[in-house]
Amino acid sequence: MSRLTAFATALALALFGLPRPGAAADSVVLQLHGPAQFEFAGYYAALWKGFYRDAGLTVEIHPGGLNGKTPIDPVRELTEGHAQFGTGNAQLVIRTAQGLPLVLVASIFQESGAAVYYRADSDFSSPAALMKAKLGRLPASDILDIELATALRAEGIDPARIKSVNIDASQIVPALADKTIDASIGSAWMVPWQAHERGIVLKSFNPANYRVEYYGDSLFTLKRYAADNPDMVVKFRAATLKGWEYALQHPDEISGRLVSDPPSPPPVGDPTGFARYQIDVARRLARYPDIPLGYSNLDRWTQIEAGMLGAGILQRSADLTSFVYNPAAEPAPSQASGTAGTILRLVALIAALGAAAWFGLHYRRGRAKEPAPAPAQGTVVEMPAPVDPPKIRQVSVRRARPAPEPPPLPEIPPPPPLPAPVDLNAILGPLERRIRQRVRGKVRFRFSLLPELWPCRTEGGPVAAIVLDLVGIATALMGEDGSLIVGTRNIVFDETNVYDYPGARLGEFARITVRDNGPALSEEEFARIFEPDASTRPAIAAAAAAVERIGGFTRVETAEGVGTAVHLYFARVNEATAQDTDAIPPPTAQVAE
Repeated sequence: MSRLTAFATALALALFGLPRPGAAADSVVLQLHGPAQFEFAGYYAALWKGFYRDAGLTVEIHPGGLNGKTPIDPVRELTEGHAQFGTGNAQLVIRTAQGLPLVLVASIFQESGAAVYYRADSDFSSPAALMKAKLGRLPASDILDIELATALRAEGIDPARIKSVNIDASQIVPALADKTIDASIGSAWMVPWQAHERGIVLKSFNPANYRVEYYGDSLFTLKRYAADNPDMVVKFRAATLKGWEYALQHPDEISGRLVSDPPSPPPVGDPTGFARYQIDVARRLARYPDIPLGYSNLDRWTQIEAGMLGAGILQRSADLTSFVYNPAAEPAPSQASGTAGTILRLVALIAALGAAAWFGLHYRRGRAKEPAPAPAQGTVVEMPAPVDPPKIRQVSVRRARPAPEPPPLPEIPPPPPLPAPVDLNAILGPLERRIRQRVRGKVRFRFSLLPELWPCRTEGGPVAAIVLDLVGIATALMGEDGSLIVGTRNIVFDETNVYDYPGARLGEFARITVRDNGPALSEEEFARIFEPDASTRPAIAAAAAAVERIGGFTRVETAEGVGTAVHLYFARVNEATAQDTDAIPPPTAQVAE
């Protein structure tokens, strides 16, 4: 071999041996905030199925909250350099307000799973009802207790006025069983299963029915890490979401492996049954595939922060302008990394050696007796396409239609057309100034509109008139220290909670609430609240009748020391049903609870 050929070969080998830019960052640590159970199945699926490896990542997962050990704080692990990614919940807003530079990379669960649990032989189905309860309270720093406090404050209830018992999360079910407490905030990931194992029947209500819905488990990193390693964040996020998609589509496979060799067994008697139970919880909280995995809304996080400020959880506002990660703003993952990058470098080496050999044979004039070999053909390598964020899968489900009915007789007029879908927030927004003028100098007023309110099918003009009438009667009954709240929320009634709300019907609803802290209704007044000729608040009776005519239903809550709330419910209209020409089912009768 000539010196020129040797030089070309050495150069190719040197290039092949050079470290890739950022190669040292290919190994990352993920710190979980809980033990290895199905709550974190997607991360383990991404590891076990090779999705991290295919993205050129070497990932080590550290579970947290192992039995008998000090709880691990993922935020601290990241700030001290022991991990590059972590999982957390809405407490990340609090840590951001404390000055920690965090970036929320992806929200895995659209709901937190927080609920207020109580025995089935009792009725504590609303924040107002908790005024009469011995309430189990977790440590003030626990996100579940924070969610409870914000829900109470949103309803105008001071948490300090409720008789409370401080307990640990592991004591919730035993304390309910022996009646040490009447109700307690708890997590859907654990409490219902523990109650099942003890043979206790519990009911619950969701605090999110009374304030903005909190996000559940989310993936986060540090701002400086995201800025220094944008390609790493893109690849880790995409591989993680792919892992979660696999885990939710193949839950038995992943849960079986989690049960077979967990780092620490869960505190339950039947780990296999518990894993199957958590599969259902994960599906419900993720809302997949209706909502794409990883989706996060900055406006909703801002509403969460506002609720924490109102409840006194936060002393100052957090800077959320760059809190939610925007994957569209980052470059696509480099294709020349991981296994594919190694193949490309190997191909480059072979091509360089072939070219050097060919050049050397031609350079040595007179030495070659046979025709020079053709240049080596470069190998074509099919590179994997960049992993795109998952897309929303639209599924239209329509009710089966009966056989066509005979056409109506000519003298029977056709039914009136259904009203178009409306946004209740758009109806209430223009009323804010009129309401403030009406209550000026009389009571304190607060607007609490949910940004992501579901559209519903009703009539805007009557709704506006109903709300103004309810505001008028509520204001007239309050003194100068009165407080009035007009708000909107999304409400779901299903088989697990519909019986706790007499008169409700199954389905999803947008709700308007007019709440005052004036005198509560007496039992006699409450029993006749919907009778126009006998009601002491005829505006409520008139509102109930009007809401029924425009396709909704009404509920009233009242409690001494809390006040009265009038809830107006209108059925949600989604993309599938918005095109449906079926008539809206007749509303159920209004009931006062």
